[in-house]
Amino acid sequence: MQSELVFILPVSALVFASVFILVRWGHVPILAFLKREEERYDQVLNRQLLLNVPPKAALAAAAALIVLCALIPYAWLEDPLSPCLGALGGWFLPAALIRHLEARRKARLERQLVDGITALASGVRAGLTLVQSMELLAKNTAGPIQQEFAQLLREYSMGLDLNQAMRNAANRIGLANYRLLFTAIEMHRLRGGDTGESLDRIAESIREIQRLEGKLDAITAQGRTQARFMAVMPFVIVFIYYLIDPEGVVMLFHESYGRLIILIALALIATGFIWIQRIMAVDI
Repeated sequence: MQSELVFILPVSALVFASVFILVRWGHVPILAFLKREEERYDQVLNRQLLLNVPPKAALAAAAALIVLCALIPYAWLEDPLSPCLGALGGWFLPAALIRHLEARRKARLERQLVDGITALASGVRAGLTLVQSMELLAKNTAGPIQQEFAQLLREYSMGLDLNQAMRNAANRIGLANYRLLFTAIEMHRLRGGDTGESLDRIAESIREIQRLEGKLDAITAQGRTQARFMAVMPFVIVFIYYLIDPEGVVMLFHESYGRLIILIALALIATGFIWIQRIMAVDI
């Protein structure tokens, strides 16, 4: 009974505080928060990933996921703390999914960049203008680079200056090598010169940068693998202990001190994993 009160009292206090804030200040902060979340989904899904997903639909799906993640643990464990933990996990899950999709798309854009610059240089040498070469690139390629250059050309065809359209593309993509490409093209358009030769030099520079980044990835691969093993091994050890002494492991999830130990362990695992990832993230 005393262990249950340890968690029931904080949850009751949190519910009372939430109701008090809602009654005292009304729904204005909630609406402002939902508006910010909607703008964030629109920024990532539509402006960066170019997925054409309604932000309100994405926000509703995220809210439904939070409710689902709160109900499933409660139905399984029947513990008053489990809905809070499940809702917290459902809160972070959409953001993690969006970051994963964004990282995959940026990786594909990075791999397609050198071939795209080579295609631009070939088009210019064939007698096409820079815009015509971009149109040829958008027509004959696939994947995210085709989407980005098609969006750039749509903005240009609607009357936006090409330099501004390239700046918008660089800000939308968010990769240093694309920003280098568009800045170099803008400087070349201002100063003149051989466009094909300039694009070849840019491609060679970016190829060398990618080679160095690949070498760094190979050097730090062992550290990243160790971080993943460090994050997974506690769960494997708990599973082995469950096979040996299931009653003792179950007590971790039903006793108040056991749940506190689990929370502290999860926080330490997450801190160590993020710390190692930051150390291994070497920027050129």
